[in-house]
Amino acid sequence: MFRAVAGLAPYLHVMRTVFLTRMAYRMRYVTGIATYSIFVGVHYAIWSAVYRDLGEGAAIGGMDLAMLTTYLAVGYMARAAYYTNTDSEIASRFQSGEVVMDLLKPISFHGNWLSQAAGETAFRLLFFTAPMAVVMVPLFAVMPPSGDGWWQFPVLFLIAFWCNSEINAMAGTLCFFLEDITGLMSLKRNLVMLGSGLLVPLHFLEPLIGATAVNVLVSTPLALIGYYPTLAYVGGLGEHGVHPFSIVLVLGLGWVVILRIANMLLWRTAIARLEVQGG
Repeated sequence: MFRAVAGLAPYLHVMRTVFLTRMAYRMRYVTGIATYSIFVGVHYAIWSAVYRDLGEGAAIGGMDLAMLTTYLAVGYMARAAYYTNTDSEIASRFQSGEVVMDLLKPISFHGNWLSQAAGETAFRLLFFTAPMAVVMVPLFAVMPPSGDGWWQFPVLFLIAFWCNSEINAMAGTLCFFLEDITGLMSLKRNLVMLGSGLLVPLHFLEPLIGATAVNVLVSTPLALIGYYPTLAYVGGLGEHGVHPFSIVLVLGLGWVVILRIANMLLWRTAIARLEVQGG
């Protein structure tokens, strides 16, 4: 047991270092609070018009306006916490040749970057998401967690962080093959925003793309990044055809394992054909 704890020490040090580094630049996140508030405000204005047209007491996909507003606000606040630039940072270090210094460290390459992501997420929770909640909760009348959402949301948030970090690490590792992943990062960012249900709850899309396509979307790791955690918060799991928490938990843990194994295999292939640009 002590050996296992000792093995985690370098990664905990990386987390702490990143946390302290981000604190030195914490004031730049103030503008982010305004930006995210504008995003939610635009969504609120659009959906208010939609619900007003449907009539008083209207609901879409089992969600009234207050519930949907809470879903969107909590979704953006959660994204503010787990969002990192791991993929672009790996690509930048690869293109400059600095990735060699990462390879010389006596710790796992992906473990190093996942630890950095954890440190940044811890910082963002305290100095970005928390102040954002102070602004958004009264501004948009965000409701408290519904039902079991008070404990289901944190559990699914951890899975969301892990899935998002693994996807970012995978995208970053692809620079070992593609050398320039600028286009890939843009595609990934847009897919995550849509596929995670950040812009619109995924089950709202059924009339547009069909039940089969929605079933595929809600089974991907992207849905675990935003859709399921925020639905858990508003008490939407197990309602209106949405998977219950037990199914979502199994799905989430399954994807965490799949993504970790995929990253390990990808890394073995990447390191075998490493070409460092710059230096």
